[in-house]
Amino acid sequence: MKIVCVGYLQGAGGAERQIIMLANALAERHHDVHLVVLAENKSKYSIAENVIVHDLTNAEDSNKKRSVDRFRALKSELSKIRPDVSIHYWLQSAYMCAMMKKSITGRIIYSERGDPGDAEYKGILGVVRYLAFRKVDGFVFQSEGARDFFKGRVLKKSIVIQNSVEIPEGKFLQPCLKRERKVVNVGRLHQQKNQTLLINAFAKIAGQFPEYILEIYGDGDLKEILQEQIEELGLHKRIELKGTTSHILEKVYTASLFVLTSDYEGMPNALMEAMAIGVPCISTDCKPGGARDLIKNGENGWIVPRNDIEVLAERMTSVLSCPEQSDRMAKNALEIRRTHSSKKIFDRWENFIIAFRD
Repeated sequence: MKIVCVGYLQGAGGAERQIIMLANALAERHHDVHLVVLAENKSKYSIAENVIVHDLTNAEDSNKKRSVDRFRALKSELSKIRPDVSIHYWLQSAYMCAMMKKSITGRIIYSERGDPGDAEYKGILGVVRYLAFRKVDGFVFQSEGARDFFKGRVLKKSIVIQNSVEIPEGKFLQPCLKRERKVVNVGRLHQQKNQTLLINAFAKIAGQFPEYILEIYGDGDLKEILQEQIEELGLHKRIELKGTTSHILEKVYTASLFVLTSDYEGMPNALMEAMAIGVPCISTDCKPGGARDLIKNGENGWIVPRNDIEVLAERMTSVLSCPEQSDRMAKNALEIRRTHSSKKIFDRWENFIIAFRD
């Protein structure tokens, strides 16, 4: 089957990683796979040699004409490829293809990677989405909450396929036996990730746990603001903004606790990885429900309300005060390596795609 994946490979985001993993997996299954890159091509993830890459990033002549240039370049390239199916993780490429003939795009599959109920869809973007979805043939959602946001036609043509979790083979097979006295968070320093909440919650329990530190991994626009917050709380020796690292699993593996404080997430990859290497995890009940689909509260981790400092601080206190219970939860969390293995997840993707064969 000839399959095109359309990507905006602007960095190290979850969508960039997952669409490359999907392209690689489909190529490994002997499909004719093409990856069309529409923006910047700065991805840090490896693309398999048998995935044919079409880099259209030089087609942009100016900022004002960027969308028009992308549309023309994409239409031209798809006209040459003539795929059976085109897969989109970004709404812009999906609505571009919705304006083309199906003989050019093939059947269109759109995968929602964020919160479909976000306020940004209340304006013109919501109208664009509505019109584009009328031409989309299949929908893939990462959580039941995201799927159930829609009704009628979209719901009938949809499936829930969560992300795969990929841990180096033979590594981190059991929870760490000698945990460091540290709490970790991984994510962009962005309002969505709400590290402000975590810093405030840690400040509340810092006196009770004087030997613990908080490490936050990631970069972003809020770095200076978060650092100012840390300084104002007098915790510059206890809370560190560590930036990015290529050895993130090693850094997280030895932690006593992983905390995700996002307000919304399509499917929180950092949380999945922390669970998969046996780290006790707390997550906010981020919209539209991805964390809730992963964590069975009190069995393999803990869910707390969004943006509630008091409840988060109480749960962190409980976890750090009872390492025996935390270790039991961490061992249960390892099951995600089986339920969300690459083979299981991409088998589901392949079966869904094949259903669109003419």
